[in-house]
Amino acid sequence: MKKPADIKDVWFILPDGTNIFDSEFRAGALSVARELALPKVRLSNETLLLKKFSIEKSGKNSAMAVIAHVRKPALLKAFGKSGIPLVLLGEEAVEDWRKAFGGPITVCSVDNESIGQMAADYLHEQGRFASYIYADGSSDQFYQWWTSRRYESFVDTLREHGYTGEVLRVPVLNSSAHTDAEHFLKAMEKIPRPIAVFACNDRAAREIVSFCHLANLHIPDDVAVLGVDDEKDLCESCPVPLSSIKIEHYRLGRTAMHLILRMLEGSPRRDKVILCPPVRVIERASTKRSTPSDKFVASAVNFIRTARLDTLDVMAVVKACGASRSYLEKRFRAETGRTILDAIHRRTMEDVKHLLLDTDKSVAVIAQETGFPSASGLCSMFRRLTGQSTSEFRATRQPRRCPTKTPRVDESALLGLQLPI
Repeated sequence: MKKPADIKDVWFILPDGTNIFDSEFRAGALSVARELALPKVRLSNETLLLKKFSIEKSGKNSAMAVIAHVRKPALLKAFGKSGIPLVLLGEEAVEDWRKAFGGPITVCSVDNESIGQMAADYLHEQGRFASYIYADGSSDQFYQWWTSRRYESFVDTLREHGYTGEVLRVPVLNSSAHTDAEHFLKAMEKIPRPIAVFACNDRAAREIVSFCHLANLHIPDDVAVLGVDDEKDLCESCPVPLSSIKIEHYRLGRTAMHLILRMLEGSPRRDKVILCPPVRVIERASTKRSTPSDKFVASAVNFIRTARLDTLDVMAVVKACGASRSYLEKRFRAETGRTILDAIHRRTMEDVKHLLLDTDKSVAVIAQETGFPSASGLCSMFRRLTGQSTSEFRATRQPRRCPTKTPRVDESALLGLQLPI
């Protein structure tokens, strides 16, 4: 990209780096500034912006450009009147922002809905949790939009997987540590274990780990904890290293800076919400269950995970492991917290749920493929273990919600750039 001719007069107002989103976003945006040798890049927040700049006097021809998270409608109105190129961060109030700005706006944000989906998919795939909790760490009502989006998507995706229980939403980091711990541990008393906790970010996840230690709960066997942001120092210094969903805030910062430069070159404003999806789960000890210490139990667990369902029963597991049935059943319960038959039923139900959701096969065909003597036998066990009929569960298959009517595009597709991951 060529540097605009009047770039010497441009000021970019960026987040101040008070959290990982701001700091990594800022680093990505500044990397573009360094590559293009932009001389005037200013780091600021909304408060400093109001103090340092008189937007009303900047004029239509000003070369000023703004990348900011703006709360005050009056500031957006001033931006709109001045014709300043603008990229907003977050997506909590797109319609209100557009009205205040007086025209189309471009918004960059992380994809909070996909974060919730990834968390639910990852935890569900382990196939061992009886209950789920969402740890909500935002006390600022203005920022509740992003944590609510993650929670709602997390719940919706678990429903798609067939989970019918309540997903408790427990506040963390909102009061004293003692009070938060009391609330969290009291909530955990009401639900069966093992429990999967999806925390809205890594800082909330770290608090959950400390609460579990107070209650002598083992992580990850009793409680598994998953955070968001992959703040590496925080995750790896935690008493139990935290698993976390990695997000490319850096790439989003580069995208926002390129968008601003294109506006300065004369490109029209685009009415778009550009979302940066999560990359993957960085798995650490807080969710990664250790291999059973007993070699026969470890062999049994692996056999149950991989065997053909139409040949899978307790005696098949015993024969595959080479231990006596009484010994294996005793050690299996001691190390996994369930019987061999329970583990087989759990594996069977996961395969049945997958076939119900992802295929149009009849229940009779699914019963045959998963080792049931009849469709009625499958339906009976399915209702007993899930609380739903197979038809009710299958009816949960539906398209995911789109929380905003504003068109969304992938940032690399919009820019025509292959940005680094």
